[in-house]
Amino acid sequence: MFRQTSVLSAFVCTLFLGVANADAQRPLADSSTAARNWLVGASVGLPGYERAPVPELFTIGINATQMRPARLGADFAIGTMPRALAFGAAVLGARAGVVLPIAVTTDVLLLPSAGVSLVGGAGEGGGGALGGFNVGGAAVFWTGDVGFRSGITWHRFQDFRESIWLVEIGIVRAR
Repeated sequence: MFRQTSVLSAFVCTLFLGVANADAQRPLADSSTAARNWLVGASVGLPGYERAPVPELFTIGINATQMRPARLGADFAIGTMPRALAFGAAVLGARAGVVLPIAVTTDVLLLPSAGVSLVGGAGEGGGGALGGFNVGGAAVFWTGDVGFRSGITWHRFQDFRESIWLVEIGIVRAR
């Protein structure tokens, strides 16, 4: 519990330092991305519980992040676990929250985020859903209009002793 509290505290401090240092942040200088306010992309992910990754439950998903360096924006993602479909179950996960994009350089964007999470599933025996909250961070490395996004989110649900985490990599475009 102490470790999770420490991670959350470090994230909140980083977020506030980013806001306090907002004057030092400069918007993305590339004219092809400066006028576009959203990052839209697709990703694959590796989930885990406690310290153990669970590769059998890999995810595929889409995400959209409002891109306004040094200003709070919206962050959304939705995904599924393809392997669950092979066993007759449909699993869908979603997160929604806020993000504070930090333009480190014109080619690198850091995305600390926090929000709410929802995971639901349905199969032959019925269905159910769980709600919770999340905290995470991602980095985008640009090449023109296309970027490589990599990040991690920790999801905390009421009925779980530990956090569920998801490491994702993907491609994004400025829209």
